[in-house]
This record gives sequence, C-alpha cells and structure tokens, in this order.
Amino acid sequence: MDNQNTSAEDLWGDILEALFALDYSQVNEINEIEQQIYQNLQQNPQSVEGLITLMFAELMLGNHTRAVDIGNKIWGIGGSISSFFELVYLENLMNCGLLDMASILLKPRFERLADNVEYFYPAMIKFALMTGSIGIIDKLSHATLEAEEDEILFDLAEVYNKGKFSEQFKNMHKIIIENISQELCAYEYVLGDDNGFPELEIMLYVNGQDSTLRTLENNIENKITAYWNSCGLERLNNIGVSVHNIKEHTSWNEDGELYGDEEENES
Repeated sequence: MDNQNTSAEDLWGDILEALFALDYSQVNEINEIEQQIYQNLQQNPQSVEGLITLMFAELMLGNHTRAVDIGNKIWGIGGSISSFFELVYLENLMNCGLLDMASILLKPRFERLADNVEYFYPAMIKFALMTGSIGIIDKLSHATLEAEEDEILFDLAEVYNKGKFSEQFKNMHKIIIENISQELCAYEYVLGDDNGFPELEIMLYVNGQDSTLRTLENNIENKITAYWNSCGLERLNNIGVSVHNIKEHTSWNEDGELYGDEEENES
C-alpha cells in the first residue's frame, strides 16, 4: 500500500473510531463529525474509505435512504480496500438491509473460511442470522474461538435443525427483513438462556416515532405467527423481534470491540 493510501486510511480510520465511541443519541456530535467527513471528501469525492465512513454516520443519524444511496455509489466505484474498511462496509450494507450486496462480498470470504473467519466472523455470523442460514451458522460454530460468545445461538439453531424446522427458521428471518428493509438502520441481536432454553431477541433500529415502531413490530410478529400457522405448526416462542428508535442504539465501543487487529485478508 502506498503512502497516500496509508494516509487516507489513517484519516478515515480515526474518524470512524470517533464515531464508534458515540451513542447514537449524541446527534449533535455525530452531525459535527458528518460535516468533517464532507469537508474531507471535497478533496477526493470518490474516496471509498471516506464514503464508507459517511455511510456509517448516516446510519447513526437514521438516514436510511441516504445510506443506501451512498452504499450503491461505493459499489459503483469498486476497487480494492483494506479488510478493516471492507468489514465496516459489510456492516453498513447489512444494517440497511442490502443483503444481496453483502452476500457477493462475503462469498469469497466464505469460500476460504479458514483464512478469513478470524477477522470477518462478526459479519459472517450476522449475515448467517439475517438470512436464516442454519448451515452457515453450524459451519461457523466450529470455525473459530470467536464463536464461543454465540454458543446460545448455535444451541438455538440446533433446536430448529433437530426439530426439522430449518425452513421455518429461514423464512422467519426472510419475513423480518422483507418488512423492515425500507427503514432499517441497524440490526443487532441478544441471546439468553435464563428460562432454561436458548432464546434470541432480534433488535431492529429505525428512524421513527413510537407509534411507527409498534406498528412495524406488530406487523412483523403477526406475519411470523401467520406463517407458522400456514405451515400447520405452532410457532416456537424462542425468537422475538423488537423495533427501536435508532437513538436508543449504544456506541459500538460499549457494545463490544468489533474490530481487532487487521490481518492481511486481501485475497
């Protein structure tokens, strides 16, 4: 990597780190950084790293449509970027529901799983869950020590797999994305087993009033239940969905360090 690219990555990496430290409710601070991003982009409007950083900021502010437009612009520019920025871009794409694009980027990473799983695990497991792919979830469960934190998720997937509910698991997640993708700004999940069995809560973040959030949440839950009924089955009540205002999202630093030391995964 030449010095110019290194300097640009340092610049945008520092700005991203500043964003990672902010709760999404800190709108004034995010807006100030957004203006800084725009100022720096004036020197190179086609900077992929800069646009990835801007896309992240727009999602924090709840600007779904703007983030999608930037994501498509980045896709059109193309080129080679570091693993760090690729991982942030993947998170951005998934957080605004652009799973087809995320799938294309992840395909070569999954094909060389042993070489890539240590660094790209956060994006891989999130993609597997969002697409309801029990096969990928199972594969990841054996691929890295990073997977230990998701042991409950693997137990949950096994419940659906052994019960021959893999198709229902997949279609539940399809219903979720289909009914939130036009508003989605962040997708998170929480695992628990306090009730004696593995449970999953999918937390969807959008920019909307309380009434909108409840409507979206009820719509998703009702459609999932109706889908199970259409299969002639009683819904397993170990997966729940909640919709939140984007301002309720805590900082990435608080949620856990997503990015470790970057490895050479450019192949």
